This record gives sequence, structure tokens and C-alpha cells, in this order.
Amino acid sequence: MRVLLIDDEQFYYKLLKKTLKEAEYDLEYAESGNEGIAKIPSFDPELLIVDLKLPGMDGFQILERLKRDTKFGHIPVIVITAKDELSEKLKAFELGADDYLVKPFQPEELVARMGILARRGKAMAGKGTNTNKTQATVIAVHSLRGGLGCSSIVVNLGLAFYKLWGKQVLLIDGILTAGQVALMLDAKSTATWENLVGINEENLDDEVVGEMMSDHKSGIRYVASPRFPIATDTFSSDILKLFMDRLKFQNDFIVIDTSHDFSDMAINMLSMSNYILLVMAPEMASLRSTMSALEIYDRLGLSVDKVKIILNNNSSNPAIKQVQLEKVLRRPIDFVLPYEAGEVNRALNFGQPFILTNPDLPICLSLEKMAYTLSDDSYKAIPPAVPSPTWKRVTASLGSK
Repeated sequence: MRVLLIDDEQFYYKLLKKTLKEAEYDLEYAESGNEGIAKIPSFDPELLIVDLKLPGMDGFQILERLKRDTKFGHIPVIVITAKDELSEKLKAFELGADDYLVKPFQPEELVARMGILARRGKAMAGKGTNTNKTQATVIAVHSLRGGLGCSSIVVNLGLAFYKLWGKQVLLIDGILTAGQVALMLDAKSTATWENLVGINEENLDDEVVGEMMSDHKSGIRYVASPRFPIATDTFSSDILKLFMDRLKFQNDFIVIDTSHDFSDMAINMLSMSNYILLVMAPEMASLRSTMSALEIYDRLGLSVDKVKIILNNNSSNPAIKQVQLEKVLRRPIDFVLPYEAGEVNRALNFGQPFILTNPDLPICLSLEKMAYTLSDDSYKAIPPAVPSPTWKRVTASLGSK
């Protein structure tokens, strides 16, 4: 395996050179980010080891460059740094890093991590994985306060994507203690998160991932919450990343019902998402939890551009007006859902999503327009060959403004 080390400290090159040679790795070295980027086309590395703190182009900028590169963006990256800070780790993972190692480290530990990435790469190249397929748009619906309609938004937004484009949509119930997605679909799950317990990276192939997804009669798929609660730290970051990587190649849109906290699993889901939909209601308790969530997102290094706020009006007479909320938050609210308590409650009690049973409701059009806005530009650039009624309704509504 060809390995490119980009680090301005020659000490680590000398430290690794002998060990990697004995492990039959072909090691190339660059002292700066610019030199490393220049060597990639000619050396064609199968793995990158990148220091975050580099003169000129730093490690984060290298990750950003690779992320945009269609030819070399697939190369696994192990980030190394002297700073053991969570915000730096999350930023690196968000930009595409596959692993993170803190200096000083033993060469043997690095070799072990390289072996894991090599096995993961072989697994991703296994049967049924199409690496040329565009990865799914991943959306995490989140709130630090329960009872705000997050699960309902997940289910109906996912169905809005499906009705809009007719593409493969997956809902993930990321709440491992009494999640509600399957209940809201009135569905009996063929599998739950319990099926993933005890599975290691070598065994997590497309067949296992396929069995985790249950089909719904509407045409979408979902990963169900376990029948009995399991701990949020049951699944390692490596397993979650590989699981999500495989799901992204098997679906076009993924909508996650994220737990109302910042557990390791929730942080992983938020970090791996293209968008975070932060749900709030027009009330003081919700405003406070929303401000806390935004502050923690910032501390975790989650990009402010991926965070979109949803104001879900849960009362016909909101206690706090939208303009007041925006003034306190110091940012605009991105999406507003109108008050629709009666139909929403009926849908919850009977397991019949309102976007299917009563698509003319104002809240349905709001969710459909949200789905259109969050869709990749490649979908919006060319009209569907056979436009769906949902697509016609949404584009007509947006075009009239």
C-alpha cells in the first residue's frame, strides 16, 4: 500500500519509515501541505497521513481540497495532531477524515489503524457497493427538547422527498430508547438497531446493511428503533461511519430522527449529515434549548451553514412571535411549519402520515417546499421527465413568489 505522510516534523517520518517498511508499506514524505498536494497525482497514494498544523496549507485545507477532488477524494485520511480537542476532531471528521491520532503515538498503533482502514476499504469495494453512485443527501432532525414534533417532521419530510423526486428515501430512527418512526408508519419492522449489536467492521457488508432496512408500503425504507432500549455507546464511531457510508450509497435521501442530546451517537449522526434541522417551538423553554444547541454546535465545530432552524408552531396563539425569536437568536428562522394540531394528532394516533392522507394541508406544502430547498441542485436543475403532482405544486408555489 502506498502511503503519503504530510508533516512538517521530520521526526515522525524517521519514526515511521522503518516500521512501515517492515509492514510492507511504501512510504512517501512531504514537509508541507502544498508539497503534499503536489505529490498526490504522481505518487497516487492509497492512504494519507496528514498533520493538522502545517505551514501554508494546513491539514483542514488539505481535507477540503480532497473533498472537492473527484479523482482523489476517495483516499482514506488519518489525521495526526498534538492537540486532543473534540472540536478539532469533529471538524476533521466533518471534512472527510477517516481516523484521528494524537501525538505522541507509537508507530505500531498507527499501523493497526491503517490496517482497519485497509479492511474497511476492501469492505466498501465488496459485493453490491457502487462507488460511482452519488452519495445520499443526509439530514439530521434534532432538538434538545422532546415533544416538539421531531419524529413527525422526520417521517413526513422523508415522504415529501419521495413524493417530490420518486427517489430512494431512508428514515433512520436514531433514538435507541422508544423511538417512534415505525409507530408513526404503522409498520412492523423486519429488523432494528439490535441487529447491528456485535457486528464488527469486517462483517458489516451490504447484505447486513440491507437486512437492517425495513420496507414501507409507501415506497420508502426505514431503520427502526430497538424493541428494548440499548445504550447509545453500544456502537463505535468506526461502525457508525461504515454503516452510514454504506447507507449513503444505497439511498438518495436519508432523514435521521436524532436523539434529544449530545451523546456520542447523536454527535456522530450530526457530524455525518449534510444538514442539521434544529426544531423549536415559539415558547421560552424551547428558545433556551435552541440557544444551547446552537452554542454546542459551535463548540463542536459543526458548520453554521449546515444548521437550519425550523419553527414548528404548536399553538394557534404563539407565546413568542417569530421576529422576537429571530432577534434573540441573532439569525433568521429558515423554515416555518403552520399550526395543525388536529390532523397531526390523528396521524400520530393511527400511524397514518398526514402528508399521505391529507396532502392539501398547508403544513404539507411547507414540508414539500422544505424538501425541495434541501435537495441537491442537480435535482432542481433539470425537471423530471414525468413531474409528480408534488413537484408541480411546489415549483408553482415557489415560482409565484
